[in-house]
Amino acid sequence: MKELLSRVLVAVAGIPALIFLIWQGGWYFFVLSAAIGLAGQWEMYRMSAEKGARAFQAPGYLITLLAMLYVMHPHPWIPTTILLLFQFILLAEMFRNTASAILNLGATLNGILYPGLLAAALLWLRTEGGNNGVSHPAAYILTVFVAIWANDTFAYFTGKSLGRRKLFERVSPKKSIEGLLGGIAGTFLVFFTVYFFQWYSLGGSEALFNSLIVGLAGPLGDLVESWFKRDSGLKDSSQILAAHGGILDRFDSLLFVAPFLVIFYSLY
Repeated sequence: MKELLSRVLVAVAGIPALIFLIWQGGWYFFVLSAAIGLAGQWEMYRMSAEKGARAFQAPGYLITLLAMLYVMHPHPWIPTTILLLFQFILLAEMFRNTASAILNLGATLNGILYPGLLAAALLWLRTEGGNNGVSHPAAYILTVFVAIWANDTFAYFTGKSLGRRKLFERVSPKKSIEGLLGGIAGTFLVFFTVYFFQWYSLGGSEALFNSLIVGLAGPLGDLVESWFKRDSGLKDSSQILAAHGGILDRFDSLLFVAPFLVIFYSLY
C-alpha cells in the first residue's frame, strides 16, 4: 500500500511537470533533458562502481552538459572543448591511479554515451525537430511519450495473456515475442490515431516509421538497461523516483528511441 501511494504521488506531481516542460520547450526542455541525462549518467556510474570501476565523473558530466548546450547553441568552441576534455580524461587517469585504468575509462565514456548523448538526441528532437520535418515538436514529443507508455502497457497485457516464446530470456525472463508484437500494436494505435484525427500534421508514412521505431527500439532500450542492472547486481538503477525506481528505469525506452528518431528525421 505504501509503495502504491508513493507511485501515485510521484505520478501526480511528475506528469503535469513533464507536460509543462515539454510544451514550453527551449530552456525549459533543456532543464528536463539535462536532468534525465545527468541523473541517468550518475546511475550508470553507480552501476559501474558495483563492478569495481571508478569513473572520472566530473569531466563526464561536463561533456554531457556541453553536448546539450551545443544542441541549443552550436558554437564552434563547444566541440573543441569536448575534445580537450576527452584528452584530459585520458591523461588524468594516469595520475588518478585508481583500480583499472581500462575499466575506469570505459565506465567514464559509457556514462557519456549512455545516457548522456542519448538525452542530447532527445533535446534535438524538441529544439531542431521543427526544422527537420516535425510539424509540431511539443505535440510530437508528447505523442512519443504516450506511444512508449502504450507500448509498455500493450506488451505487458499481451505477454501476460498470450506470451509463450521468450524474447531474450538471459536478459529479461518475463519478456515474450508475443508481448513485443502487442507493444508494437500499441504504438501503431497511438501514431495512427494522431494521423487519423490530424491533431497535428503527421503523414501516413511518418506515422508508420514512428510506430516501428518506437515499437522496436523502445523494448530494446528496456533490455539494454535491464542487462546493465543484471550485470551490476542492482534491482533498480536508483531510488530517485521513489517506488518508480531510477531515471533509467523510467526513461530507458525513451532514451534509446531518441537517436533513431533523430536519424529518421535527419533523413526524412
